[in-house]
Parts: sequence; structure tokens; C-alpha cells
Amino acid sequence: MRIAYLYSRYPVVSQTFCDSEMLALESLGFDLEIVSLNAPPDSFRHERLDRLNAEIHYPQPEHLLDVEAKAPEFQKKLGHLIAAHDQHYGRPYKSAVRARNAWHFAPLLRKLGVQHVHVHFANRATHTALFLKELGFTFSFTAHAQDFMVDLGSETLLQEMAREAEFAVCVSDYSRALLAKICPDSADKIIRIYNGIELDDFPAANPQQAGPLRIVSVGRLIEFKGFQHLINAVGLLKQRGIEPKSLSLAKAPLRGELEQADRP
Repeated sequence: MRIAYLYSRYPVVSQTFCDSEMLALESLGFDLEIVSLNAPPDSFRHERLDRLNAEIHYPQPEHLLDVEAKAPEFQKKLGHLIAAHDQHYGRPYKSAVRARNAWHFAPLLRKLGVQHVHVHFANRATHTALFLKELGFTFSFTAHAQDFMVDLGSETLLQEMAREAEFAVCVSDYSRALLAKICPDSADKIIRIYNGIELDDFPAANPQQAGPLRIVSVGRLIEFKGFQHLINAVGLLKQRGIEPKSLSLAKAPLRGELEQADRP
């Protein structure tokens, strides 16, 4: 079975969990294609992406996509769903744009033999997948946190996504419980799969042999990023006689609170 991964934007440096998932599937023998609705923000790439066999497909320029969407078949196939979404969710959700993107990529996916599409993040790209389903594809999605808790902004649209999906994945028990609460009719097909880490890429440190342990953590200092747990872990290291050489954190609203927590 050939699977396509659909992203709003790919690759994104911070989304290494997406890379790991696709690399793991390829190692199991899956043939993957990647569809990105937008170009990446810059040219930086992780070296590990050199191991990814899947080709990344980007759309044509906007004006050419608009020309494609003027075909009579476009309105015949997707016009009713666009109208329904405009009525239910409002014009800010850009249903016509989501439909246009689905219309553009559907012929390519058929040509490549793709039958199923998986989407990371329950927002714009998963909205697009609803239109791909109308064009004959099945889909699933992974909901993370901010995507469906904040960014999407419509529980009704989230419920439609979950209802129409073959299954939905959450990356924590908390997220799964919340998604199931919002989408009770789809609760039986919402599962939890943790974001995996390739442990071989991170050999265990041995401070007794390698010298002082240096820890650097990069990220936004907001509560759900879990920096408070990192500080607790550093405290456990100190109790075991391992004194980290340095802990570097970026500036953000919780910096003062976390600095207080780090003091004895």
C-alpha cells in the first residue's frame, strides 16, 4: 500500500518526529510520497533527511492552481462541499482553497498509486484531506496539541475530521482523552502513539569518563513544552552526584518562573 503524507509545510526543522515516523515506515517496507501545500521556510535540512526515500511534491504557483479550479468538474465534484463548509465554518476557513489544493494533488496521487493519506496536525492540511476523501482517497491524521486545542478554532470541524477519518492518532494520553471528549462519536478510533526517538542517534553520556555533563535545551518556554520536568530531571542528576555544567534556555514568558524553580 502506497501512502502519502500531507503537510501544510514540509520540511520544518522542529518537526523531527514527522521525519522519524516516515523513516520508520520506510524501514518496514512502506512506499511513501510526501505532499507539502507550501514551500519550506528556508533551505536548512537535517542530515537524516538524506535517508528518506520519499519524494516531496510541491504545488504549482497560485495562479495556475486557480486556473485548474475553474474547470467545470471542480465545481461538480467539490462545489457542494465547499458551500457546506462555508456555511458551517465561515469564509475564514478558506474551504475553496483547501478544495483547490486537493483538486491539484489528486491526479498526481492517483498516478503514483496512493490510496491513503496521513496528515500531521489537525488543522489546515487535515481540512484539505476532507476534500481528498471526496475525490476517492481515505485519510487519517495525528493530532498533537496546539493544532486542535487552539489553532483550528472549531470543534464542529474537528468532529467532522474525526468522523471522516479512518482513524486518528494522538501523541499523549492527555491529548487522546481530550480529543475523545470533543469527538465522542469517534472515540473508538482515536488511539495514542507516542512520538518515537531513534535512541541510536543519542548515545548515553558517561560523565565519569567523558568529563562534565553539558545540557543544552532549545524551545519555547511555555508550559506544555515541559521545561519544568527538565529542571526536575536536572535536580535528580544532582542528587546522584552528577553536576551538569550548564543548562541553556531561550527567553520566553516562563523564564523567571523556571529560574526560581531551579534555585535550591
